[in-house]
Amino acid sequence: MIQRLGIVACALAFAAGCERSNRIAVIFDETGSQAALGTPAWKGAQLALQAPPPAWILEQDIAWAPDDPASRSMSKDWSTSSNRGAARVLSRWQSAGVDRADSRSSTSAAAVVGERLRREGASIALGFTDADIAAAGMRAFLSANAKDPACAAPFVIVGATDPKLPELGHWPESTFLACFTDDAQAVAAAQYMVERWGKRVVVVIDPHYDYTRTIGDFVEKAVPALGGTVRLAVSARSTTLRQQLEAAATKGVDAVFLALEPDLVPTVLPIVRSALPGVRCMGGDGLDFTGLDTLLDGATDGVAFCAHAWFGEGATDAAYQFAQDYTAAFGEAPTGFSALGYDAAMLVKFAHARAPKVSSRGYPNESGTIWGIRPPGCAATMTAELASIRGYPGVSGTISYADGPIPEKDVWIVELKKGQRTLGAAIRPDRRKAH
Repeated sequence: MIQRLGIVACALAFAAGCERSNRIAVIFDETGSQAALGTPAWKGAQLALQAPPPAWILEQDIAWAPDDPASRSMSKDWSTSSNRGAARVLSRWQSAGVDRADSRSSTSAAAVVGERLRREGASIALGFTDADIAAAGMRAFLSANAKDPACAAPFVIVGATDPKLPELGHWPESTFLACFTDDAQAVAAAQYMVERWGKRVVVVIDPHYDYTRTIGDFVEKAVPALGGTVRLAVSARSTTLRQQLEAAATKGVDAVFLALEPDLVPTVLPIVRSALPGVRCMGGDGLDFTGLDTLLDGATDGVAFCAHAWFGEGATDAAYQFAQDYTAAFGEAPTGFSALGYDAAMLVKFAHARAPKVSSRGYPNESGTIWGIRPPGCAATMTAELASIRGYPGVSGTISYADGPIPEKDVWIVELKKGQRTLGAAIRPDRRKAH
């Protein structure tokens, strides 16, 4: 009787749009203007996708399908080699296929590859370091083949930091972020500037990107909330940028926040340095890219930025080991986006490997609520596994989805001094101060 109920429930779940898959989609900007962020993230993800299964993958309780013989002989000790259920999880970790695509720093390309990878069979995905591109690609992936919201394939966003992304993708229950968000880093940056450099702040915003517009707006709100004053907010693409900065200098400026992506830094930073000599500059995570340290022959000396991870003195053991492995593999130091790529890939592999687990909770479809068991390998089961994550010990910090799809994480403030990265502070911001 139990076997028959399991088969019926699986059939109902398949009818709702769930399907089995052993494919993981990975989408990053490996070419174009976002490659400075997307390529390190992809390299970090590679280390996780090739890694052996960690011990913690078996730490949580697993309920197996009633028609699976392994469920009848489950040992409480998940480490025993005779445990067939645990063996299946480990096997799935090692056998997962990866479908990789370059979104080419383009929203249209992201949408095309997102839909294609989902239709070709991937049932879980990770990727993206830019909000505009992430929204387009994630929406296409989540919508393809989804006959029911409960069975939409889950997506883990690596480093795109717009807090509205779960809603922008139209499938908030299936969207998870591995990174902190723009309101968090805006508060951390504002706090650091106001408390250490001074209260008079200028905000330079590139209006071309969702990320730069969003974080710039959050900084404008966070600075006064923390006791500072925004003396000027100006477009980084303005033909009178230098003149506006020089005019602001006559009234006194203590700090400049640069809401920029990597592509505009070589153009804008020299203008800011020339118009406001001696004034300290802060940026968001968009300034955390390989090559910033030595860019423009010393122009970045004293520049600070928000980072998702720290690898120098005072780093966690996980971050230190990751930096060693990354440098050995790729011949260069990792960035915060490298760490996010690694952590996101580990979370995806965790959910994917445990997809043989089934859920007996009710879930809705077009004709009401189905009470039964989702089939092994179902995308909805992977979504449930991601939502269950508590205290993942990531390279970029601890990740938990207990309070929703956006984890609360520390923001690392990194300063450049004579071409070397130094740790300024680790701040756990109050995101409410940016709203």
